[in-house]
Amino acid sequence: MMNAHEQFADDVALYALGALSGDERLTLEKHLEECAACRREVEQLRADSALLAVSVSGPRPPARSRQRLMSAIAKEPRRAQVVTKRRWTWLDFVAAAAVLVVVVLLLRQNTDLRQQIASLEYKANRQQEQLVEAKQLLSSLSAPDAARWTLVAGKVPPQPQGKAIYVRGNGTLVFLASNMPALPPEKTYELWLIPTTGAPIPAGLFRPDAHGSAAVVKPPLSTGIEAKTFAITVEPSAGSPAPTSTPIMVGIGE
Repeated sequence: MMNAHEQFADDVALYALGALSGDERLTLEKHLEECAACRREVEQLRADSALLAVSVSGPRPPARSRQRLMSAIAKEPRRAQVVTKRRWTWLDFVAAAAVLVVVVLLLRQNTDLRQQIASLEYKANRQQEQLVEAKQLLSSLSAPDAARWTLVAGKVPPQPQGKAIYVRGNGTLVFLASNMPALPPEKTYELWLIPTTGAPIPAGLFRPDAHGSAAVVKPPLSTGIEAKTFAITVEPSAGSPAPTSTPIMVGIGE
């Protein structure tokens, strides 16, 4: 008389490989609910099959894992109805392991695609934000209440010039300079908003390029400040909270 473990020996191995179906699977699953030893055997065989699956694309698994799995499949005695079952060969098992590896690779590719989609969505949202900012800037420059100043120096060719466009309602300022003289490394130009009342307000630092051109776009200014004019001074490279020299250029309202 074979005991319960011998009776289910073949079915346990096939069940661990996912190759058992029909009434035999149902019978075994009912047995597994009552038999802790067979449940441990299934878990061990599944662990061994996982090690063999890794061996298709990675290091060779311990020999005892393959031997244990193959011994479980070939274990005797077999029941009479088991004779009609197709016996798995080593090639069959390798093919099943390869399928597992392909599934893992597909899952990884799916994760990579999700990350790429998230990156593209972020870039698209950022581009949309930049487009909105550009439209807002263009709207400010063309607003009916945008005040403009032209900053001029002495009459020496080529004459340095600056143009400031300021919108008091939203605090937007765009300043463009041309023909500005070069400065030593320890100095910089500083733009000032001269309010109708109160002290001059810093409105940005700039150094001209090789052609004497420079720009200050949307410096951090509070909204609602009424500007009397704009001015430029030469300050230390880090800038100053208040003018330290006489302005070299002062705005004339248009």
